Amino acid sequence: MPALLPNSLIAITGVSGYIASYTGLWALRAGHRMRGTIRSMARAASLKAAYEKQGIPADELNKNLEFVVVDDLSSEEQWTNTFEHVDGVIHAMLSLADLSDPQLVPDAVSATRALLRAAKKFLSIKRVVFVSTICTVSMPPMHSSRVLTARDWNDAVLNIFENNLPVAHDPMLKSATPFFPYAVAKIKAERAAWEFVKETSFDLVTTLPGTTMGPMLHGTLSLTPGVAASGLKNDTAGAKSLPNQCRLLFLALTTPSMGGKRYLVVAKQFDWNQVYGIYRKHFPNAQVPEDIEGCEPWAQRLEFTESSEILGGWISLEQSLVDLGKSLGY
Repeated sequence: MPALLPNSLIAITGVSGYIASYTGLWALRAGHRMRGTIRSMARAASLKAAYEKQGIPADELNKNLEFVVVDDLSSEEQWTNTFEHVDGVIHAMLSLADLSDPQLVPDAVSATRALLRAAKKFLSIKRVVFVSTICTVSMPPMHSSRVLTARDWNDAVLNIFENNLPVAHDPMLKSATPFFPYAVAKIKAERAAWEFVKETSFDLVTTLPGTTMGPMLHGTLSLTPGVAASGLKNDTAGAKSLPNQCRLLFLALTTPSMGGKRYLVVAKQFDWNQVYGIYRKHFPNAQVPEDIEGCEPWAQRLEFTESSEILGGWISLEQSLVDLGKSLGY
């Protein structure tokens, strides 16, 4: 695809979200216009205020930022209204509905196809970037003896889920089963996207992030930052840097050579005791849980050199957690 010119119009789905809001900040700072989708216009004012706090003048926001409501992800009509005159799309909207809902997987596929059908109507669109997940490659506690790359797919979880295979013999694997529908939904939605773009004028990039850590830009804690922040309030419910991931999403849209590929978005593997140690060091007054006995980093070896080279390095786990804590007022 040709590079996006300055002042291009970029559509970012779910722009009020944790990852999408920072990605929008990158786009605006780079001199592009942005059309963000939100479920309700009530979320628009908070995000505009957050962008102003980050140094973008109100007059620039009035000129370069617009919002459109998309409250039905499977509505081709709503996506069509969103994409008129758009040059590129970053699909960062994440819907974590009831994981026990039998419609979760087919709805994820339906929503993906509706978005892509709408995008196909506009020759102005040069690329769609799809935020997938590391779970489409593998997920803890599963691990392979070989090094996995972005070219791999998590067919093991598909097999367990679709054939209702027993996992009771493995307590750790059994504990992960509530998240299998999410992984399967992401796998099938992403595969549907790759199949669809075989016959489109635009190309596709998918990013495969794991746990994301970094400061909150606005709003309240959602799942992604909530997991990382749980250790500041004596909650073990429980990496990579949020600013780095969002920059990679923007580069995935604007760098011609990145087209047609999947990218693992991983800085390093970690365990929760490392997280708790960093919190104790920097936030001594926080209620940090005791270390978890036997807690170790995920054993799976991953190859993620390409995304690391594109970024030129990552913000450290420690700095990401400190930034998150400070943004929450600790």
